[in-house]
Amino acid sequence: MFKNSIESYTADVLIVDDTLANLQLLSSILKDEGYKVRPATSGAMALQAIAQKLPDLILLDIKMPDMDGYEVCKELKRHTRTKDIPIIFISALNELSDKVKAFSVGAVDYINKPFQFEEVKARVFTHLKLKAYQNDMAQQVSKGIKEINDLNQEIIDTQRELIFTMGEICETRSFETGQHVKRVAEYSCLLANLYGCSADDTALIQHASPMHDIGKVAISDVILNADRKLTIEEFEAMKNHTTLGFSMLSISQRPLLRMAATIAVEHHEKWNGTGYPNGLMREQISVSGQIVAIADVFDALGSVRCYKSAWELPKILDHFHEQRGEHFNPELLDLFFKHLDEFLVIRDKFTD
Repeated sequence: MFKNSIESYTADVLIVDDTLANLQLLSSILKDEGYKVRPATSGAMALQAIAQKLPDLILLDIKMPDMDGYEVCKELKRHTRTKDIPIIFISALNELSDKVKAFSVGAVDYINKPFQFEEVKARVFTHLKLKAYQNDMAQQVSKGIKEINDLNQEIIDTQRELIFTMGEICETRSFETGQHVKRVAEYSCLLANLYGCSADDTALIQHASPMHDIGKVAISDVILNADRKLTIEEFEAMKNHTTLGFSMLSISQRPLLRMAATIAVEHHEKWNGTGYPNGLMREQISVSGQIVAIADVFDALGSVRCYKSAWELPKILDHFHEQRGEHFNPELLDLFFKHLDEFLVIRDKFTD
């Protein structure tokens, strides 16, 4: 009735008993059921056999010289690799305390000697079947977790693509190239990494930064593309792109969009408190806002805009030196200058 019921594989059963007659009898019973059987005459020999190849189940005697069955079981349950192997004690000890101790050290079952053949076969089959179910369940759980992680990654990738695309669309409205948002993203990633941000925060800053100017979609083309100095009223309207961007992005609780919302509202704040929209200063400005401010200004000054020509690099660097501790966080700006060559590599890689 039990033969080959574990179906897809031949179960490996380790039998541990210091009495040769018991080993031979148990081996004969289980081989007839189609199992692969390995005998061991001591606890030490059993541990060596397990180290070479994990069995699917262990039949374990208790009273053995040098190392008894309780000690063998305790040793196996101590290690991650062996703790889940089902162990059935098979012993002549009949006291309740012996059985309680067996279960307390990790056994799944207990068979008394002298044993009945059919009982041994039934107990072994049942626990192998349970182990097979557990293994299958673990695989299904692992597969489910992988599928969930893959779906989450797909959502994150979709968000990143959406954010980058929206950033590009926003830039083209003001006749700027999509390369601007690529450069700002790469500058921001580099600076965040140099500043010691965690890998997760660095990735969030990199992928959220392309949306820093998303609020400009709600700004009039007349203002956005003016080839002259804006009037006071027009400049006040332009400044609203920060709060408009925050309003668009902050409705989501997803970390990427929350980061994008923070960057949108803070990338025009200044270290000395004279920026907009909220006049934040120093550490009141998020690290992400401080980082993107440097990245955005560096790229904007070196790019052609409808209201200005591109600045040469020496002029940009002079301006940055002047704005150390004024517009920009001094520590971040020092890192920028120290690693200027790396920023220039990015600039040359993503040319307009």
